[in-house]
Amino acid sequence: MSEKVKLYFAAGLAALGVFAYFLIPPRFGTYYPGAALVLALIIAGAIFAVSESGRGLWIFFREAYMELLKVVWPSRQDVLRSTATIIALVIVIALFLWLVDFALLGVVRLVLGGGA
Repeated sequence: MSEKVKLYFAAGLAALGVFAYFLIPPRFGTYYPGAALVLALIIAGAIFAVSESGRGLWIFFREAYMELLKVVWPSRQDVLRSTATIIALVIVIALFLWLVDFALLGVVRLVLGGGA
């Protein structure tokens, strides 16, 4: 099958499963609509998996996992130290901006003649 045909067929089958889920009458119970949806999604996923795009996606996930294994995670002490530093900097910056705002308010009141 052509690559596009596989992808369109997989998407159509998944859509058909969703439609079947909503179109099967409730008098048949909840088992049949759910089974139709799951079966259609499994078959559509299998068709996608054997397509070129599916293989490319699988390779991408495998390579991403290999890169994730190379990550050096920080220790608990490093995380706590970084968190404390960030919180302290946020407090210092907030105080600085409050002082600048207070000073500018005083300047605006002085210029407009509102008093201090």
